[in-house]
Amino acid sequence: MNENKVGPHSTEKKSLGKRVRSHFHPRPAEDDGPQDWWVASTAIPLIAATTAPLANLMSIIALVMPWRSKLLDQTDSSGAQAQELLTDPRWCIGLNATSLACGIAGNIFLLFNFTRTMRYIIALPASIILWCISTAILVGITTAMHVYDSPVPPDETYSQAYWSAVIAAALYFFLTIILMINMWGYVLGHYPQYFALTDGQRTLILQTTAFVVWLLIGAAIFHAVIDISFADALYFSDVTILTLGYGDITPPTSVGKGLVFPYAVMGIIILGLVVGSIHDFARELQYDNVVRKHVERKRQATIEHSISIEPGAEVPHVDYHPKHLRRSGMQSTIDAFSLVGRPKILVMREEKDRFDAMRAIQYETVLFRRWYNLVLSLIMFGVVWTCGAVVFWKLEKITYFQALYFGFCSLLTIGYGDFTPTTNAARPFFIVWSLISIPTMTVLISEMSDTIVLAFKHATNVFADWTVLPHSGKYRNFLRRFPAIYVALQRHEEKRRVAQGFHVGVDGAQSGTSHLNHDPEHPPARSIEELAGEPDTASATASGAASSGFQLAQQLAYAIQRTTRDVMAGEPKRYSYEEWVEFTRLIRFTDPSPDGVEVHEDEYGILNWDWIGKTSPMLATQTEPEWVLNRLCESLIRYIDIQARNASRTKEEDEPTLKKQREIKFEDE
Repeated sequence: MNENKVGPHSTEKKSLGKRVRSHFHPRPAEDDGPQDWWVASTAIPLIAATTAPLANLMSIIALVMPWRSKLLDQTDSSGAQAQELLTDPRWCIGLNATSLACGIAGNIFLLFNFTRTMRYIIALPASIILWCISTAILVGITTAMHVYDSPVPPDETYSQAYWSAVIAAALYFFLTIILMINMWGYVLGHYPQYFALTDGQRTLILQTTAFVVWLLIGAAIFHAVIDISFADALYFSDVTILTLGYGDITPPTSVGKGLVFPYAVMGIIILGLVVGSIHDFARELQYDNVVRKHVERKRQATIEHSISIEPGAEVPHVDYHPKHLRRSGMQSTIDAFSLVGRPKILVMREEKDRFDAMRAIQYETVLFRRWYNLVLSLIMFGVVWTCGAVVFWKLEKITYFQALYFGFCSLLTIGYGDFTPTTNAARPFFIVWSLISIPTMTVLISEMSDTIVLAFKHATNVFADWTVLPHSGKYRNFLRRFPAIYVALQRHEEKRRVAQGFHVGVDGAQSGTSHLNHDPEHPPARSIEELAGEPDTASATASGAASSGFQLAQQLAYAIQRTTRDVMAGEPKRYSYEEWVEFTRLIRFTDPSPDGVEVHEDEYGILNWDWIGKTSPMLATQTEPEWVLNRLCESLIRYIDIQARNASRTKEEDEPTLKKQREIKFEDE
């Protein structure tokens, strides 16, 4: 009877447990599977690691100063009403210290998680619990202070420490929520447990921590030297490092003025490093999760469009050998177009079209990235500016337009000083707001330099090309659009050269280049159509036609020298289709694969690729000169290997003949 009653319930509980567990798929730490939820997996841990020191900073201000102050009938050095701090109850100080200890411990556990000193499943819940405790304690003591020991108006008010505690509680709560989102994504199996931090991300965490520590050092120093409260000293340090220069608080003594020199220089350097790291991290995150996906969508759309061959097209049947197509760079085109039986001239044109299509995707992606970053920066700037203005409007009792004006002057570090934060609630908020908004403004200015300023510079250069500083051949290229005028001018130029005794012929006139200007380091690039009829250089080398191989090896050395200069130049260079044709020929002339075998990659590296395929050089993380240089060096290694094998084979073949000659010589002796 009991078994019959318990059995259905236990079965139901087991099925419920299975259904619950089926929704959770935690992944191991070293899992290499695909990751999604990139905001939760990458951005949230970095935001938590950089925001936690700021929350600790506000909590320190709340601990070292009393929460209430008495208003005096005089003004201080900043022009605000002077205040006398009142003593807090002991329970407030004790709970405040406990909250700070929990907040710092949560930050330490998070760093242990980043460095893999402690397991994710232990360290992250510990950070969440500790920050949740800090939030609860701060909310509790601020509420208790307001109920049981609040300041008596109009002579008493809450000090900057009280409002710093409110801001710290809000930051700890924010950190708790975002880390819970990160842990939820891990439980659902969207990414492995450990954070895969790059060197730049680790550096950002250290730089942010160092910046907060430097602010605390400045607050302690100027609190003692200038004889102001610790909160005002922190505000002065923040205004100094951000180069705002309001002038509401200034060092009156020579010692204070002298300490500003080293403190401001070091603080500005640390701030610049932090802003640069934030900018790099944001770009890296956008490139990996937005730009690359945009390129992939465009590439897939281009492939779908390119393989749509017009029905009913009459093409003569011509059988192609894979080796011939591989020699001309067309092997991968078979897979995309099913081109067996199509005329060679159409194959060659489509290869050029695929290159142009991928190049068009590149240019479109550059524009997309620039304007996407600019629009995103404008949105962030607008949110920080307008929302900050709302807070200052309410705290400082000024008009909203004046708050916008104050925020704009602060964001651009103009610092007129006609409006400054004066209330006890506004100054702690200003410290947090400025540390968030001014780096945002710096990133916006950087993005504007990559878009608007770059477009203006390009327009200026174009105007200069056609007016005061024309480039060589600029008008010649323009006149090529009008054949009649260009031919007439060319004939006039030829008559003038003949009259002066210069040679004019096929080399100079028809091909557009003179044999006198031939540079062995920069051989003229040829198209795939011109290379299609050449013999397979790798086969020719293997069969004994060493002269052609040696010539190509010499050109290979020149190409390596040229691309090395392009890499060392430091500017991202993009090669033309004709240059890629020449590089392709030099990369593939040492292809050791036998006839009829398609080899995309061997022990040395990539040999064949599709311009709009996943192995396209235009999709590589390297620059084009770096990618070409690596492939050319691999080709040189293959060439040396082939020559060594040929020499060994020749030695083995000649060994019997030499042995027989030695025997005959021995018999004669």
